[in-house]
Amino acid sequence: MRILNTSNYTPLFSFFFLIISTLSAQDDSDQTSNQNTFVQANTYSQPEASVTINQDPKIKMLLDIKSKMEKDGEFSDRYKIQLYYGSLNKANEITRASKEAFPDWDSSIQWETPNYKVWMGNYRTRLEADRALKEVHAKFPNAFIFKPEKK
Repeated sequence: MRILNTSNYTPLFSFFFLIISTLSAQDDSDQTSNQNTFVQANTYSQPEASVTINQDPKIKMLLDIKSKMEKDGEFSDRYKIQLYYGSLNKANEITRASKEAFPDWDSSIQWETPNYKVWMGNYRTRLEADRALKEVHAKFPNAFIFKPEKK
């Protein structure tokens, strides 16, 4: 066997080591760049939130009035009983008589050209109005149930 002449292979070995060192350096830089792509995120606890509402005290008063009006049926379709249709003097008499005879139901005078009407009660259902009408007929035989139109 022949012994290799190292002087002929020295440039080849040096070129080989240069390539290996370059490749290993690239691998190291890829690993460090991959490690640097992930940034550690610090998490902090959120502070407690609080909301302060400043409102006019009249708003509560208005809401109370509105709930009373809804309870009384001012905004919805309700049934009423009409006791009288005619002159103002007679309407006032009928209103007084109805308040004396039926204090639980309120009576009011409504004006419709050229006459006045006396309305009584504010009933949620027709059945409720029919029961009241049975009692009212004893005192006011011409009374009838109706549902006022919304204006």
